[in-house]
Amino acid sequence: MFRSLTLNEGFDEYGRLAQFMGTNVQAAGTTPGFFGRKYEDTPTETPAAGAIEVWEIANLTADTHPIHVHLVNVQVLARQAFNVKSYAGVPNMTGNPVAPDPNELGWKETVRMNPGEVIWVIAKFDLPNMPFTVPPSPRTGGHEYVWHCHISSMKSMT
Repeated sequence: MFRSLTLNEGFDEYGRLAQFMGTNVQAAGTTPGFFGRKYEDTPTETPAAGAIEVWEIANLTADTHPIHVHLVNVQVLARQAFNVKSYAGVPNMTGNPVAPDPNELGWKETVRMNPGEVIWVIAKFDLPNMPFTVPPSPRTGGHEYVWHCHISSMKSMT
């Protein structure tokens, strides 16, 4: 499975700058060009148990974000600069893809997302072995693997 995702900046209901996670599809009821979702919104990433997925995440913000995925490790495949101003769901790439830095090799629970870059990561969605049963989420009925930035609001998925 391949998913196109985004990191976004917008404003909350009080006019404060806020960070949002999203897909490459315009968020309903938002201003044109905004792809972010609120934490309470219906999850848009719903990987099946054992699924292997590649995520293309476009950083539409002006900040570097440490992206963290709960219960899953990811591996950086590559990153590439793109034209943020022309983003309309598909990145207009500039330059060539860049391999992960030496300190990014191997499986990670947190990866660096630079502004104006797309990063590709791969993950296998297996719950770790636990000495107890992980109950399903009352919110979604499945297991919630949360992905978020340590400087932005959280977004969940089942």
